[in-house]
Amino acid sequence: MKTEPMKIHYLCPHCRSYLRVWNNIIFTVKSEKGKRQGLILLNPELGNYTYISHPSLKFIEGEKVEFYCPVCFSNLAAKQINENLVKIIMIDEQSHEYDIYFSNIAGQRTTFKIANDNIIERHGKHSSSYVNYFMSKLRENLRE
Repeated sequence: MKTEPMKIHYLCPHCRSYLRVWNNIIFTVKSEKGKRQGLILLNPELGNYTYISHPSLKFIEGEKVEFYCPVCFSNLAAKQINENLVKIIMIDEQSHEYDIYFSNIAGQRTTFKIANDNIIERHGKHSSSYVNYFMSKLRENLRE
């Protein structure tokens, strides 16, 4: 799926500010231990794990990275599903809204696109390790 600039929007689930500027989704990030922090720009194409950051902002494979909204500074961890996932909102060309979850573990390739508590798409070689846990948490949330 090739995304065209500004046809798909990404928003913070807390303040609903736009996170996408041209062909990047912008976050403030911090290493789990707080030793490294800065801005990171993710590719908006689901399943594309390329990113841009300052050369000094490198994370060790397997290291947990905290993602924050650069506008309201809310932590974007999806703790209600799994503490190793980040949640943002995607609005597509037809104005349909989806929850997007991706891994906050450096080097882990996992992305889910969710609508009405159903997995619409999943990407990444590590996504299968989250499917059962992810679905059980969604069902649990539906019962609450």
